[in-house]
Amino acid sequence: MEGFESEEESFDIDYISSSGVYKTPFSLIVFLQFYFGVFMIILVNLWYWNYLYFFIKGDLLFPMHVIEEDWFKWILILLLPLNIYGNIFLFAFSIILFSAGVFKLLNKFHPTREGVFEKGSKDWKYMHRRFWTAYFPIWLARALPLPWSDIFVYRFFGVRIGKNVVAYEGYIDPELVEIGDFTMTSVNIGIFSHLIYHDKVIIKRVKIGKACIVGPQTITSPGTTIHDGAVLGANSYTNIGQELESDLIHVGTPVSTSFPIQTLEESIEKDELIRKSKHSTNNGGVP
Repeated sequence: MEGFESEEESFDIDYISSSGVYKTPFSLIVFLQFYFGVFMIILVNLWYWNYLYFFIKGDLLFPMHVIEEDWFKWILILLLPLNIYGNIFLFAFSIILFSAGVFKLLNKFHPTREGVFEKGSKDWKYMHRRFWTAYFPIWLARALPLPWSDIFVYRFFGVRIGKNVVAYEGYIDPELVEIGDFTMTSVNIGIFSHLIYHDKVIIKRVKIGKACIVGPQTITSPGTTIHDGAVLGANSYTNIGQELESDLIHVGTPVSTSFPIQTLEESIEKDELIRKSKHSTNNGGVP
């Protein structure tokens, strides 16, 4: 099947899979990424390790010009903690840059297309390859003790993320996802532009507008459009191709109920009415 069977095609799906990406020989790219990071650490640190070995053993691991003064030896020793810490970032960012290059090559060979594709098709295979190429770098970015490093990496892999976006712990597909300015995603969320269902993969663009909230424990399915100011409530998920209207809270599994967002004043007024109603009930209806 190439693309959608028809413009009106819909899927009556009672559950949402996880990433749905299988392990194949291409999954081993994670090991290639890891060894590339290790290689970069060795390459960049050869001179430093050679100097340390020279000051400890009085010999060189490989020939090079050395500064033999004691002051330089103490500088190298004092820099050791910084060197170890710096190598963590060198490992992560070298893998991120290497993987982004591979990701761009895969998109050149076969660009991402929206549609419904059979298992084993070219679109299926390249979706899988792009997923595993981005998986490890995104995980590393989230593990780094740097704020917004994941935002940087998501943009690097093609996610369109606006200004002042908060992305807490969760998973965001690295392609065909747009997130508007001032939007917040909560913990344990999944934003999927692809979904494997039986022997087909569904790939559709996800658009999340400005000033939206994607609540905790939610799944945003392929083709979902969340309009400006909308809220996807906790423990909810959207249907494929579902639209969530602006300035409403949407809940359900799948989303089936919407209600207005209250201001602080409205919430206080509602709370007071509830308290009065309870007080009246407890006193036998006497105010």
